[in-house]
Amino acid sequence: MRSFAFLLLCWLPAHAGWWPEQKAPRSIVVAGIQHSSNMPEMNLAQSVAGLAAQALNDGTGDEGVWIETTNAIYNTYFYSLVRRLKARVPGTFTLWQLVDRYKARGIIKGYILYDFSRRDNSVNLATMYAALEKGILIDVTQEATARGKGLKKLYDATRTVLDAAVLKQLLPKLNPHLLVIGNPDYSNNRDYAIAQKSVVYYGIDTLFQSVVKWVKPLSPVIGWNAGEEFKHIEPCTSWGLINTASDWCMNLPLLSIPPCNKLPQVRTLNPQDINWQEHANYHAFVMSDGDNMQWTFGNFPDNKDYWSNPYNESIPMSFTSCVLNLSQAGSDVYNYLVKTQPGRTAVVEYGGGYYYPDLFARLRPDREKLLREYAGMINTQMKITGTKVFGFICKDVSGEEALEAYRVYAEEIEDLTGMIAVQYSPYNGGDGKVFWVKNKKGREIPVATCKYQLWANLSRKGSGDPVQVAGWINKDNASSSGNQQLNWTIVHAWSYFSDSITHHSIVAKDKKNTAAERGVTPVKWTKDLLDKRTKVVSIEELLWRIRMRHNSAETLKAAGIHQ
Repeated sequence: MRSFAFLLLCWLPAHAGWWPEQKAPRSIVVAGIQHSSNMPEMNLAQSVAGLAAQALNDGTGDEGVWIETTNAIYNTYFYSLVRRLKARVPGTFTLWQLVDRYKARGIIKGYILYDFSRRDNSVNLATMYAALEKGILIDVTQEATARGKGLKKLYDATRTVLDAAVLKQLLPKLNPHLLVIGNPDYSNNRDYAIAQKSVVYYGIDTLFQSVVKWVKPLSPVIGWNAGEEFKHIEPCTSWGLINTASDWCMNLPLLSIPPCNKLPQVRTLNPQDINWQEHANYHAFVMSDGDNMQWTFGNFPDNKDYWSNPYNESIPMSFTSCVLNLSQAGSDVYNYLVKTQPGRTAVVEYGGGYYYPDLFARLRPDREKLLREYAGMINTQMKITGTKVFGFICKDVSGEEALEAYRVYAEEIEDLTGMIAVQYSPYNGGDGKVFWVKNKKGREIPVATCKYQLWANLSRKGSGDPVQVAGWINKDNASSSGNQQLNWTIVHAWSYFSDSITHHSIVAKDKKNTAAERGVTPVKWTKDLLDKRTKVVSIEELLWRIRMRHNSAETLKAAGIHQ
């Protein structure tokens, strides 16, 4: 079959970022799903979609497969995708109809047998063999049907344990620029793993350590691993990999097709529009967890707790976000996010992914070189998206390794308004301290740490509910002896609070309480309790004001303000 590699010339350079390239189809069929909670059915769907996407990359196919999902927002992305690719949509097919369709075209060569009931890495072993042997994933309960279709068993993962010896045989055949974390209990991202011929693993053990060492640095990690967060992010970080918190993403092969037109940019603040004659205490509220890519793909844009909260029109709320990953591997999601950006909100790019800058690539011999290379890639994507504020989570925001990372970011990322740093635990471990690093023009760039956490049921200094946080901010003002207060609070995205009519007894509640609120609404409650000397601003404005107080002449020049 002739190559289809020429089909679509996209605006974004193929290697402008850190995600693998996915080639585009002429047409897209929809895989109808009967029971989305049936994992053998979903694994079959993922393998069919993955092999179709792999055929696009190999130049042996011209059709993509979109897996039907119950999340309505994915319909928005689907129609956006079809429009931008100008793709035909032949219709919706059952999974077994698609098996027949792609068997006839030589895209499906047979099947890989696994046993879902084992709930272990055998399904990940099967996924890797599916990519290499071009076989669909068939659970033992489906094997009779597969045989009835005339399919040949290409590999039996029920008889093999994924151990170091087996992995050693597989790795040379797999893509070293990607790692997919595949939870055996679920199907998500197996399509992407198959399309890109990725290593797939789950768990934190010595084999996982060998995998993250083998994967090339500056590669994305798709999915989310088992157990305590730090224990599975740290190994990836230490070997220079970029976690994307993407375990519930759907249809990544098609949504990761590069954009065909220049992307719109997020709305940012022009410093010339700031009222520099005004004098007050300024405070910003920044939503956490924006590096969570699957959340952004899912219900974040339309969720009334966050992006679609009506109070965004009255509060200059700031949101951490994964816009750099979206611009590469979810441009239809990115476009929707930009289109629906509330008028007074600010967007903070959260790290370019989830990793700890102070631990980044520490097990590689060329840590600073890799961090600088990645910062340069971030710079390219920030120019594309128009983002001006860069944020991240450090193990220790005040450590020497963190300060080194701040310096590298300042030197490599151009046109930064500033940076914000959160400590892994507690988030406000920097206690509001501001670090200063110089960019290549010699201008000082602030790295501001958060003072408080709006976080329910967390017994930490500076962590509390709206009444407590507002009280601390007001107390700072009262004890400041007239010195201007410029601070910010991190808002824990998942914390629920309840409100009283009098605003005198706001109490942290469990999410099971139907009267409880999370996200932007508790920020509104906090704002209402602040004294008149405090004005809530976006994190962009706060950073500009921090710069102005630190060095007015330099800041006026950087802002293009002539006096």
